[in-house]
Amino acid sequence: MRMNQTLAGLGTLGIITMVTACGGQTETSDEPAEMAVEPMAQTVAGELEGAWADEAAGVSVFRGIAFATPPVGDLRWRPPAAVEPWDGTKLATEFGPACWQARNEEASPYSRGELARSEDCLTLNVWSPASVGQQLPVMVWFHGGGHSSGVGSATIFDGTAMAKKGVLMVTANYRLGPLGFLAHPALTAESEHGSSGNYGILDHVATLTWVRDNIAAFGGDPDNITIFGQSAGSWSICALQASPLARGLFHRAIGHSGGCFGAPRSHLSAAGGVATATSGHEVGLAIAAELGVAGEGPDATAALRAATPEAVMAGQTAAGRGTGLLVDGWVMPTLADDIFATGEQNDVPVILGSMSDEGTTLYAGMPEPPHDEFVAGIRSQYGGQADAVLAAYADEVASSTRTAGQAIAADRSFTWQMRAWARAMGDTNDVYLYHFSHAPPVFRLYRPDGPELDYAAGRRGAGAYHSGDLAYAFDNVGLVGIEWNDRDHELSQQMSQYWVNFATTGNPNGEGLPEWPKYERASEPAIHFATDGTAATSKVREAKLDLFDSIYQVGGN
Repeated sequence: MRMNQTLAGLGTLGIITMVTACGGQTETSDEPAEMAVEPMAQTVAGELEGAWADEAAGVSVFRGIAFATPPVGDLRWRPPAAVEPWDGTKLATEFGPACWQARNEEASPYSRGELARSEDCLTLNVWSPASVGQQLPVMVWFHGGGHSSGVGSATIFDGTAMAKKGVLMVTANYRLGPLGFLAHPALTAESEHGSSGNYGILDHVATLTWVRDNIAAFGGDPDNITIFGQSAGSWSICALQASPLARGLFHRAIGHSGGCFGAPRSHLSAAGGVATATSGHEVGLAIAAELGVAGEGPDATAALRAATPEAVMAGQTAAGRGTGLLVDGWVMPTLADDIFATGEQNDVPVILGSMSDEGTTLYAGMPEPPHDEFVAGIRSQYGGQADAVLAAYADEVASSTRTAGQAIAADRSFTWQMRAWARAMGDTNDVYLYHFSHAPPVFRLYRPDGPELDYAAGRRGAGAYHSGDLAYAFDNVGLVGIEWNDRDHELSQQMSQYWVNFATTGNPNGEGLPEWPKYERASEPAIHFATDGTAATSKVREAKLDLFDSIYQVGGN
């Protein structure tokens, strides 16, 4: 923190103030004084000094802003607490650390390298193109990573390009893995809401509360907030739309490749599905046992909170149990299916979509069993529908059993989810569905300058893979990865402009863009982002997706 007495009061305007301060000269000179101009903003808790993301374009960035008190000590596994006010001016020029997480395999296209990690990680970042008196649309991004990894400050999420298009961009961290989603009977017992487990989702609510209360200080409109996310970040968007705790905190939503629909499963998995409080407790007890913690009372919570974050992560690994979104009776009162069916969701316009080849990188480690073994597995998993599944994916099976397994898992876990979400919204809502089949270069999303691997830059053999749309949505083609072509750049301009238009008006359409039809149940239209152009289509993979309706309805696995 540093004091800036000459600027006292300027930040109280509640907007970004570009502050000019003398360069420390104390003697007269015939030479002009060197001037430093930095963006400032007065938040509810205190004044912040940011930096320039692109000074020529007038885009400022405020990095590493705390939106909650660090969730450490007795605050671990509790709802986030408000930030304490401060005096003077805090620097907001460096990104905060990532929340605690395991490191991805080095050979994975999703490898994030050696991230700085901390429990003191509840920070957000703001990119603003605003000048005095503006109230611009705001977009708030929640990253993916299976609710167990990722960071809001990844280069691919840089908000500069989107800010140049006229929106404020916010990216945020949230608690992950067992530190963000641990449910345990002792934690539930101490909660005034009788709930434990969804702390990462509560961090999202705290982020949106901070945005509501402070974004005007950066030139944003608190009455025009669009939330968006991908994969687990999209599960979060789905959960926020279902949760009564987020009511009124956002006005539009965009989900990339991930939803929270379908009956609960007997276990948690990266493929989706929502656990119940009971199954969440089972996972929490298993992790606690690995930490040597027994019981369900205050002594158990004290012992759990005394464990180091490294020990908690190791305990989860040893238990072999995953954590994630669950129906806890408070954050998620019941299944999203039921909440939407009764019209109790936060009823806002949505954009929803998925990739054509979600599984190629996400399930890259899937084995390739012999044909007979693969067919036996499908029959065991799908029972009476096995013949229909095998027929629908006959081309993929003929290519390779691994390719078929990846395609089936991806359609079931992602493309089906987005259609289910659109259908749950109904024809009376503003819903826009997309399908992305253009194959981008496969690159190290978080380490584009990393060593060449199986997923090295420039190879498009993985098709339109899971998370391959992110550089396009953020208009960051060229910022990450290499070997982008003219279609990549065109598609990046189109997709990002659709997103900005939607955030501005609730309708993605605009001048110079192919017409994107509104979703309706009868024909299920969508926009198709393809290599040979962007155009309307309908009933994306209808026959294949129909196969999974009954699987989810009966809670099959």
